[in-house]
Amino acid sequence: MSKNGVAVELSYDHKPDDPIELKRIQNAGGFVEESRVNGMLALSRALGDFEYKNNPMYKPKDQAVSPFPDVKIVPITADTQFVLLACDGIWDVKTSQEGITHTLKHTFKNNFSQKRTLAELTKGMEILLDDCCAKDLASSEGLGCDNMTAVVVEIVQN
Repeated sequence: MSKNGVAVELSYDHKPDDPIELKRIQNAGGFVEESRVNGMLALSRALGDFEYKNNPMYKPKDQAVSPFPDVKIVPITADTQFVLLACDGIWDVKTSQEGITHTLKHTFKNNFSQKRTLAELTKGMEILLDDCCAKDLASSEGLGCDNMTAVVVEIVQN
């Protein structure tokens, strides 16, 4: 979330190496190898990925890969500009502040006095995705090679 151009964290990355995530994965009979659930999946919470959710002894929230989100409630105030929702393909390349700064510059052009069109918002997200793509696959170490999704939600104050 951008509040006057400053990133406000709304979530944290659910990576398999995180102690809380690692404990759940191991309790469900899984393991973490090379920062991946069962050596394959680079995240520990997801919709789908049913092969990691088939332990009949555990509820869905306790499976090796859980579909349950963390929920954080943050009030929208007069200084709230927008929310940038994106997947790990973006956040593995950019920090939250870098994502906010990039979106301010390329989507909103640092101007909140005018309403944007859907085409302008879309173009800004295209620029963000292009910027996150690896320029050189040989030296990227995998960064910028993942699938990427980003959505910007403009907060319009009346």
